Amino acid sequence: MTSTHLHLLRGDDQFSIKLQLLKLQENLGTDFDPAMNLSRLDGRTASIEEIRTAVSSLPFFGSSRLAIIDFNAGKLDKARQDAYVAVLGSVPPSNHLVLIIEDHQKWRHDQGGWVQVWETLNAAHWLVKWFTGNPQAEIIDAGLPDARNMHTWIVEEAKRLGGRIDAPAANELSLHTGNDTGIASQEIAKLLMFVDFKRTVTHEDVLELVSAEGSTDVFEMLDRLMGGRTKEAQLMMRHLLDDAQPEILLGAVIHRFRQLLLVSEALDNNENPVDSARKLGILPRKMNDYTAATRRYGPGKLERLYHRLLEIDLQSKTSQVDLATNLELFLLEAGN
Repeated sequence: MTSTHLHLLRGDDQFSIKLQLLKLQENLGTDFDPAMNLSRLDGRTASIEEIRTAVSSLPFFGSSRLAIIDFNAGKLDKARQDAYVAVLGSVPPSNHLVLIIEDHQKWRHDQGGWVQVWETLNAAHWLVKWFTGNPQAEIIDAGLPDARNMHTWIVEEAKRLGGRIDAPAANELSLHTGNDTGIASQEIAKLLMFVDFKRTVTHEDVLELVSAEGSTDVFEMLDRLMGGRTKEAQLMMRHLLDDAQPEILLGAVIHRFRQLLLVSEALDNNENPVDSARKLGILPRKMNDYTAATRRYGPGKLERLYHRLLEIDLQSKTSQVDLATNLELFLLEAGN
């Protein structure tokens, strides 16, 4: 068992976060039984006492216990700092605690250059200071890659999956997926299976496979929803649900509406549309569509829809509510 047993996962890349959780769980060993020794709580609603119980309970019939707490950054307020620190200090060595906190990176001019910094969980945040100063704790960054570097991420993801993709192919694929890592990984896996993992994926392979027949339909469906063509989007969603995992579709929908919220903020701040598109991983030629959709929805409705998506995501992890049905109902809500 590693001495590091407190883990802070910060970022907005849900695909990367899921991979990190799987890796942490695998590292607990073969005697770890999730049915007996895994607790997952919503930090937005759980009380301090509920969190304390989840992280301090000793393992049942095994050597390790895993507690996962999903937070949004706004819940880690200064007023509850002492209570959270007390909970962190009470975790026994046999238990692993993972805090998942959504945060986003932004560009900041610093000493003559531009650097990416975390909006909330930066070096000055009390939780970051606590994790940095504790030898039994670690911070794992899981931020979405910058759209300009997505081709590099694609090359590395192909290696992780056991294959190879050349630079022109990675560039082409990034144009279809943006910086949605979940969709990109699905496409990479499809391409690697197409070449049977025996040769490098080429630009021509991407052009042949990543088409209207593949997961780009997800983006077409979202484009139609943004444009107010709700019935067409609903029909496409039904077809997509026949062939794709609803979790993947949910990830794409969450990502799109988070982008719309960020576009709304950019409009309020009178930011340059081209700069906003580059920062948010939106193709510049699509920025007018995003702007029109943002104005059509309005900031209030966008925020309500985004929170509804987060509720759907949580329900898919903690209850038997049918995710496919929730997705179809969401399209109805978004179209009204």
